[in-house]
Amino acid sequence: MRELYSKQKKGQVIPFLQNGAYFYRKGIKAYQNHHIEKAIKYIEKAMLLEPEEPVFVCQLAIVLSEKGQYEEANNLLEQVINDLDESLSECYFFMANNFAHLGRFDAAKTLLTKYLELDPEGEFAEDANSLLYVLEEESAFLVEDGSPSTDTPTNIEAIVDSLNKGDFAGAENDARVYLTKNPHDWDVYAYLAESLIMQERLPEAKAILSDLLIKEEPNFLAQCLMTYLLEKQGDENSRMWIKNLSELHPLKDWHCYYLAKVLFLVKEYGKSYKWYQKLFRDSDFRKFPAFYHQMAMTAWKTGHRKKAVELWERTDNMEAVGSSPAGCFLELIATADETAEPADHWFIYKAPPELGEPAE
Repeated sequence: MRELYSKQKKGQVIPFLQNGAYFYRKGIKAYQNHHIEKAIKYIEKAMLLEPEEPVFVCQLAIVLSEKGQYEEANNLLEQVINDLDESLSECYFFMANNFAHLGRFDAAKTLLTKYLELDPEGEFAEDANSLLYVLEEESAFLVEDGSPSTDTPTNIEAIVDSLNKGDFAGAENDARVYLTKNPHDWDVYAYLAESLIMQERLPEAKAILSDLLIKEEPNFLAQCLMTYLLEKQGDENSRMWIKNLSELHPLKDWHCYYLAKVLFLVKEYGKSYKWYQKLFRDSDFRKFPAFYHQMAMTAWKTGHRKKAVELWERTDNMEAVGSSPAGCFLELIATADETAEPADHWFIYKAPPELGEPAE
């Protein structure tokens, strides 16, 4: 969601600077080519040569933010404002972005307001106003645990639960019924499209997703699901969509969850696992049995078998005796060869058809 300073303005990030400028330019080139560690190395070298150059410090903070090191990045940005150049109003914008990713929305809103007061027509004024809108929406429409907030959340939870458990026809029916009473709940249209994709009714799903993506505020879930649909179709543009999806950094926990889920579906297992880990470790997002199952699948896919077992054991303990398919997956992983990987269709939270239903 967040576009960083240097990526928005390639070639215009910094003026020519003496001494450390050589390493700085090399750092920028590495960053623009997605070589993050090299970028850090070069920019740190530039800072050693010119420790009081605020642009170098600010740029290092931007690169650290790209790695998810938001606290470290904000420490550097505070150093710029307090010790080097308090006129760099952009630092407030970057700090606000970092606080937003850390879930500290009040701090983010305060700094965005500060940035807009200092530079109302600034380079990032439009982005700052957009982020303020998103943060206000976060407060208004999401409940504390990060799941979708509606007047009747149990209806939507039932739709999502059906999708996760492979009852796609049931999810479709429930979504259509819900939308007759709530025709402007755009996320539910995305769930409807997902149910259609899973039933191989791709043209119908594509029509819904295309409509969601041309709205004034394109739907995040639709962007994720369109990527999966194009990958399923073997569309020549699917790799570009997957690349763009992989570079997103959503703020809302529910969006992070859907990003993790779809990254698995498009076979970006490592990136999917990182997002599941983020929600597992750093978030108040309410974890439900299907979440732990999906994370266990990504863990196994990426070689973390011990973690997968732990997650399925946790899942099994959450469900009523005899109702959880987690036992089937524990059996599968226990008997699988060390080099074996789980089948992609096991991502659905139900007993694999190869094994049948869990015993009562």
